[in-house]
Amino acid sequence: MTVSAESTTDVQVFPLIIGAGPSGLAVAYWMAQYGINARIIDKRSTKIFRGHADGLRGRTLELLDSMGIAHRILQEGYHGAGLKYWRPDGKGGLKRAGQLRSTIWDSSPYRMALLSQGRIERFFLDVIRDASNIDVERGVIGESLGYDESLENDPQAYPITIKLRTLSEEEATPVPNPGITPYRPARDDLEDLAPKRKHDVGTHETVRAKYLIGCDGAHSWTRKQLNIPFEGSHTDHIWGVMDVVPITDFPDIRWPSSIDSPHGHLLVITREDNVVRFYVPLQEEDEITPSFDRSAVTLDMLRERVKSIMSPFSFDFKICHWWAAYQVGRRLAPAVNKGRMYLVGDAVHTHSPKIGLGMNMSIQDGFNLGWKLALVVKEMAPPSILSTYKSERHQLAKMLLEFDQKWAAFFLKQKKKQHQLELDGLPEANPEDIQAMQDVFRENEMFAEGHVSFYKASPIVDKDSTPVAKHLTAGERFPQALIRKQADGQPWWTSRLLNSDGRFRILLLVGDCQLEDQKSRILALNGGLSALQRRFTPPKQKLDSVIEVKAIHSAPLDDVELSDFPPILRQFDETTGWDYSKVWSDSECFWDERCKGNAYEIWGVDRSRGAMVALRPDQYIGWIGELDDVAGVTKYFEGFLREPRPEAVL
Repeated sequence: MTVSAESTTDVQVFPLIIGAGPSGLAVAYWMAQYGINARIIDKRSTKIFRGHADGLRGRTLELLDSMGIAHRILQEGYHGAGLKYWRPDGKGGLKRAGQLRSTIWDSSPYRMALLSQGRIERFFLDVIRDASNIDVERGVIGESLGYDESLENDPQAYPITIKLRTLSEEEATPVPNPGITPYRPARDDLEDLAPKRKHDVGTHETVRAKYLIGCDGAHSWTRKQLNIPFEGSHTDHIWGVMDVVPITDFPDIRWPSSIDSPHGHLLVITREDNVVRFYVPLQEEDEITPSFDRSAVTLDMLRERVKSIMSPFSFDFKICHWWAAYQVGRRLAPAVNKGRMYLVGDAVHTHSPKIGLGMNMSIQDGFNLGWKLALVVKEMAPPSILSTYKSERHQLAKMLLEFDQKWAAFFLKQKKKQHQLELDGLPEANPEDIQAMQDVFRENEMFAEGHVSFYKASPIVDKDSTPVAKHLTAGERFPQALIRKQADGQPWWTSRLLNSDGRFRILLLVGDCQLEDQKSRILALNGGLSALQRRFTPPKQKLDSVIEVKAIHSAPLDDVELSDFPPILRQFDETTGWDYSKVWSDSECFWDERCKGNAYEIWGVDRSRGAMVALRPDQYIGWIGELDDVAGVTKYFEGFLREPRPEAVL
């Protein structure tokens, strides 16, 4: 219902999310999965369509696969396979000086995908709408924020009071930079082109919330209201960035490239279709001047800078999708929350664009906090688990800034060498510099791709669990493997079958189920695990609605039958029939050469005896034990899950 301008309403919400960028949408995704009626607001009148962030790393793509949207990104995006180095050739030109290649190809099916943030937001919005009635309220800002600490420990209370205002079109629409080519939206973006309003312009609304999540970027209004400082570098990088369709004879224009010439440094990022993004440093940390006017930067300035750096190759363009000039420093908020008010993504950490991790860290921040918040709101877990958001993610933000500082140092060194080139002539590139860059990249590659996380011990990460799997670690992601569904032999990546629907998982790596002793161990699990499920399943919900049990065996698929497994793995519904999704085989697939039957080797699990693994809703390992250690896995879940109460508000 439309509310007249200047009226004031008083409403209650469970969580209010401020900011509908990737981090805010990641939080909203979990609210949708758990059936929580959250609200999400954003200052902009429409979603982003062009520009902004554009790189997704391997771990982020694994999570997006678990959400059911990675295939859309893989279909539309460009897949980064390496980085070409171009350096002076000693004769006044440029030459290829090397290539940076990944050294961890076997650790995930996914590599960096490059695609406009607007398309990534589109896919988030679609999957949220498929699961809920949650939609972004556009053109809305917070104007004041209050917090009643006396209500903080009352789970039924709404200690947060925030006053919202609906903006005019002029206030909510960023002024586009001149020179941008008219936009031709994708078909599925048409609905979101026109600005939408829940209330009339000027409407004031008072909202009382149980939780507030600030996902409102580097200049976060929420962070300022909480009086949380933004610590770090006081001198910013000043960059120009443009997404254009280049007209050039540069031979590697369709490869991501790092170009250093006597005229400056250029980072070239290949994108979908024929689009290429150019990152153009305008001023670096060591040359910041207070008099530099960022608003005076023009598209032609960026064009001429790129022409100069790429010389003697030609460069021009007629199509520009987006461009901007911006300042970004290396900063970190020392805290991620005050009471029940939390910060996520760029509101917590910022860095230079050289390492291509900003959107990934933001999505993973939101993904980490979202499911924990949902459990607390639904009274399935105590509020104390929210403290693991900082203990798990804040340390990674620190590592991110350290990596950025190391990586950026190479480009600053190059600038100093450019000055030396003017004095000493034009020597060829020094291979030691490139080797040093490769060394730093390889030292940090597992971290950059999100394949290591270093999550600390907590109620949801049992570091003392039994080490029966050599390559599995509590607090780390569950390594991806291609395995086959027992019912039909279809190969699936584990990121897809362990879909992010809000459930915990117990993976029974049952080993060779043809062995008589192993069969007895497997059948003996049914009673204890069924009892564990019943303890934490709310009334009138399916037995596996909170904790799902799946089995992955190591025997040849054709030598095993579903009837060999206990009832907990062969559930039946009178309407939908048998559930075929719970038993899987680690065996070769004759029509897919990638499915090699080597998952147990990837996980370091004995193919005869097996193991048991408890996974959190975000696919991180919470506990590891012997296959028959039902008592151990029960103790793990008792450490943080609450048994449902009939009077609980769900």
